[in-house]
This record gives sequence, C-alpha cells and structure tokens, in this order.
Amino acid sequence: MTIGLIGVGKMGAGLLRRWLKAGLEVYAYDQNAEAAAVVESAGGTFESSLESLIAQLNAPRVIWLMIPAGEAVRDTIGAVGKELAAGDTVIDGGNSHFGDAQRHGATLAKRDIRFVDVGVSGGLAGEVKGYALMVGGAKAQVEPLTEVFEALAAPGAYAHVGPVGAGHYVKMVHNAVEYGMMQAIGEGFHLLKDGSYPDLDLAQISELWSQGTIVRSFLMELAAQALRRDGQLSDIEAYVEDNGEGRWSVKEAVDQAVPFWTNTAALYARFDSRQAEPFSAKLIAALRKEFGGHEVKKSSG
Repeated sequence: MTIGLIGVGKMGAGLLRRWLKAGLEVYAYDQNAEAAAVVESAGGTFESSLESLIAQLNAPRVIWLMIPAGEAVRDTIGAVGKELAAGDTVIDGGNSHFGDAQRHGATLAKRDIRFVDVGVSGGLAGEVKGYALMVGGAKAQVEPLTEVFEALAAPGAYAHVGPVGAGHYVKMVHNAVEYGMMQAIGEGFHLLKDGSYPDLDLAQISELWSQGTIVRSFLMELAAQALRRDGQLSDIEAYVEDNGEGRWSVKEAVDQAVPFWTNTAALYARFDSRQAEPFSAKLIAALRKEFGGHEVKKSSG
C-alpha cells in the first residue's frame, strides 16, 4: 500500500518510520527541504512538490496531513483537493478544530473525495510504543484504512469514535484533560518542594509514584525523567504555552453548559504563567490598601 505524508516534523517523522517498518510505501512532502534527509534516511521517498507526491500514489490515493491546524491545513487541503479524484482519501492527523474537520469533509464530499480526521496521542514516545488514534469519519470510508492505522497504533489503541469531526473532538477533550493532569502534578510537586520537608528528593518521589500508585501514569514517568535530569528545573522558564485545544474545550464546555472546573483552571494557570507582573494582582493589592490600609510592595520597575 502507498501513502502520502505531508508534514515531516517531529510527529510526522515518527509516523513515517512506523509505516515503513510495517511495510507501507511512503512518499513524503514538506516545505522544509531539510526534511528530505529525514525521509530518505528512514527509507521513504521525498517529493519536491504536492503534485509529484500525488502522482506517485496508487489509486485510490491516501494522503495524511501532519501540519499545524488552521490556515496551513485549509490551504493544503485546497491544493491537494484539486489534484485528487473520486474515491481518494485525505486524512488530517494534526490538532485541528472539529468544526474545521466538518467543513473540510463537506467540501471534499462535493467531489466524492473522502475525508477522515484522526486525533493522535502518544507524543515522541509514540514512535516506539505506538500511538493512540481517535478516528472520525464514515465507517465505510474508515474501514479500508485499517492497515494505515494499525501500523501506527499501540495494542488496543485505535478506535473509530464517530463521524467526521469526532476524532478531533475526542482529541480536543483529551488534551484539555491532559492540561488538568499536568497542572495537578505541577502543583503537587511545588508543595513537596516548598512544604514542610524542603529537602525531599523529587526525582525519587516521582519515580516512586510511577510504580504501582493510584496516580501512576505516563505523565508521571515524564516528570520523573525531567526531574532526574535536573531536580530544580533550573534551566526551564516558568512560561507555559497552550496549543489551542484547551481553549476550544473550555469554549465548548461553555456552549454546552457542562461544568469544566479543573481543566478551565489549568488553562488559566497557563495564561498566568506568562505574566511577569499581572495587572490584576496589582489592582487587588491597591484595593486592599484603599479599603484596609494594607501595605503594598513597591514595584522596582
């Protein structure tokens, strides 16, 4: 089976290598020409344009996108859609919004081109351990792609979760839950570090918690890995980005009137991490001074 891959970043390269090991014939394209070395060293074929990529694929053609959500996905789908034919399939494996997936599916369906959205979880370790795949699309259009998915998935970690958009929707909520879990781990270790026993070995504790405890998880294993390298995390700035899915999940929870306390707070904590001197805290301090005469600390700036 041939498959075309658009986007050979860190995640895309992992998918590429798993497909090749499973015996699939992979043709890849990336705007960054340096990706050619990654593709060719793995045993794949790098193409210099979308047109040449599509020309290499056997019909019905399958193209997997692993590129940033939004404009890049929209433009790429528009470009490849002009080159594809009825019965071909476009798969978006990035972290796109589920509403975008629905729109892309509807647009491609006008030309009888199939569209499938896949939420991919597992991070960089997924290349070795296998990924978890959350697949959205019509059942009759998903089933012929079983070989593609099984080559990527860890044992038992591939599921068709619903119609077009459902794959990205389930992954969106998954990532919001991840925000909450990471926030809980971060706060817990902050208390261990600055609490009543300040000399605790955080790397040791994280390793202990990774073995047999109720809170054991892959995230705890990663915490242990980071703390083994540097127990004080001295080279890491306390600045946490968000990739969009946390925001989308909070908005969806509001739209559906679903309580989403923990994961919303985790998103806001990320916003707070980027504030050197949040204006809100300044105003709160000023209010305490105004109504109660409480002392305030003077800014050095």
